[in-house]
Amino acid sequence: MGSSILSQKISELSKSELLDRASQFIFSTGLNDGTSKLCKANMKYGLASFQLIQEKYGFEPKATFISSPDETISRNKFRWNSGIGYGGKLNWGHGNDKIIFLNTKPNCCGILVGGLEELPDPYNLIKKVDKIKSEELYYDQIRINWDYGISNHFINCLETKNLSDLDLPPYVFLIHGSAPEFRDDRDDGFGLYIDKSKKLRDIAIEEKSKFGIQYILLDSNAKEYLELNKRALEFSNLKRKIIADNLFDYGYEIICNQAHQFLKDYNNMYLGSNCTDKNCELIKSNIFPTTLRADIAAYLFKGKKNLSERTLKNQNLLERGEKLELLDLLLNANILPHGGGYKFTDTENVLDILEYKDQRYFVTSLKSNVSRLKIIRNVSDLQFEYRGRDIILKTIQLDLGDIIARLNPLFSLKL
Repeated sequence: MGSSILSQKISELSKSELLDRASQFIFSTGLNDGTSKLCKANMKYGLASFQLIQEKYGFEPKATFISSPDETISRNKFRWNSGIGYGGKLNWGHGNDKIIFLNTKPNCCGILVGGLEELPDPYNLIKKVDKIKSEELYYDQIRINWDYGISNHFINCLETKNLSDLDLPPYVFLIHGSAPEFRDDRDDGFGLYIDKSKKLRDIAIEEKSKFGIQYILLDSNAKEYLELNKRALEFSNLKRKIIADNLFDYGYEIICNQAHQFLKDYNNMYLGSNCTDKNCELIKSNIFPTTLRADIAAYLFKGKKNLSERTLKNQNLLERGEKLELLDLLLNANILPHGGGYKFTDTENVLDILEYKDQRYFVTSLKSNVSRLKIIRNVSDLQFEYRGRDIILKTIQLDLGDIIARLNPLFSLKL
């Protein structure tokens, strides 16, 4: 490895060499279960294609993925087929290189944590939700799309067990949602999703490689897209607040309202991971939620600057980070799990990857009998669970943040 990997002209490498090189730029802090291994197996394809494009346009070919403990797969088919996993920070530059990889598909998803003095009645909440859904709520002339009953989006109520000297209310609610209003073509321009917005597809550069197609934006188009991402992020945060204002109109306290899937700048994408960079204008507080399953406590963390050199050394990542000249990036990963992440309970390991007609088939062994194989193409079609407290334990072990409260579940609404 060492300096030789950085001095290579990667466009001259074979496909297997490109994949081997790309795998060196995956810095995993995940649980290394079967789903985590699937993430890494797929991620090297995305990084290899990113790196080829970086070199072509005169940027350092050092696209890197730093996973958080909830490292997992993306159930979005387009993102997954683009070689992109989930649960961590994806980097392809110094923050100001005007190139954006659109296959990452930022959706500006986040969680609002609100404090309550009294536990709300579920029936009354259901009535209020029905009223909200029957009305037309707008912000800045944009009609609000109710997306709190799809995927893993929800409204939860929990009991607070304070584990710090902060003055937290006895109950909290969580509102988890994104900004689908910004995915498609909009009256005033393109949308965020390359597979949904024709206007975006029209200005994007299509780059074909041995690993499939990536869409990119450069220069002024990249700047316009980043500005749209910021507007969508603002809207997503305000949308959760508007919903909270209508549901809890008798009064509540915003504890935090944080995104965990967004473009931080031109070259840093948080993929299902909280960003604990207090100096980032997009991060509004240093309190972050980590939610697991509906039957397991959620947690509030105080964020930390991470990863530390000690953590990198303990995880056997320090030496490789130094050789690849990525130490500064790793020391400023600033990651914290936002959830447990998807888990395929029957998957043990990834044994091989078969490729046919631009499709990847992951050959996996099963926990019940490692000699039996499951061959996977679309991970979105597989039955999954969410991980549990192992995520919290790993987060503490890595010193990614300090727990300030445990939130015991009382009820969850999926409407």
